[in-house]
Amino acid sequence: MTEVRSIGYSVKFQTETKYKSIKYGQGTIYSSACGPASLCNALMALGIADISIPTMCELAVACGARVSGGTVMTTLLQAAAPKYNFKYSTTSKNATLLAHLQAGGAAILHAGTAYQLFSTGGHFVTAAAAEGQTITVLDSYWYSGKYAASAIRRNYVNVVQNGVIKTSLTQCGKATIDRSPSYYLISRAVVTDKTSAQAVKQPKKEEDMMKYYKELKDIPEYYREAVKKLIDQGAITGTGNELNLSEDLCRAFTILDRAGAIPHQ
Repeated sequence: MTEVRSIGYSVKFQTETKYKSIKYGQGTIYSSACGPASLCNALMALGIADISIPTMCELAVACGARVSGGTVMTTLLQAAAPKYNFKYSTTSKNATLLAHLQAGGAAILHAGTAYQLFSTGGHFVTAAAAEGQTITVLDSYWYSGKYAASAIRRNYVNVVQNGVIKTSLTQCGKATIDRSPSYYLISRAVVTDKTSAQAVKQPKKEEDMMKYYKELKDIPEYYREAVKKLIDQGAITGTGNELNLSEDLCRAFTILDRAGAIPHQ
């Protein structure tokens, strides 16, 4: 599965085959990265930044947002907001969500387990727009037949294209009723000068600036010990014959190792 452009939205999918082997905390990007992926899709929908899912996952791990139960969205947003120049707030009110979307913002919806519209378990999706009471949703955890798998989905979801669906505001409220907050509202930060305006206007290509190391020998000695421990423990497997670890991730591993969070075998 690849990135699909539809009705002006660029959807990033965590369910690409390559993500099955890339770790995200105790799981993989494929199985567990709906939080970072939903933020990537929100920032793309707003034209703020074009960030890869692995890059956002690295930030989530580094800032402590990745926990055993999933992703703590507030912690991730606190770290990402100053980095990518956006602002956020939270609400559980449908009317507030609708007004925010109609004003040009985006939102991350935190779906629970009580009403399984977007997933059979906890899940984050992105609300990209509102037309009347109809919400356009971007779903990073996409697979064929997902929205034909239950009567609720067949009756209340209109699939526009892979990863892009439409449903009602009422259905969004039902899907998130057992989560507090239900909605994370995201919008552009206030621009105070021309330089900032230019920076916000052009989406950032974070992955173009990130330094990656293909093999253990390529990693600076300062970071190498922590990375080797994780390789020896099987926590890092890489893709194919390459590690492809970013410098930021190596730095995070080293901090965790020095804090005693990586056990010695």
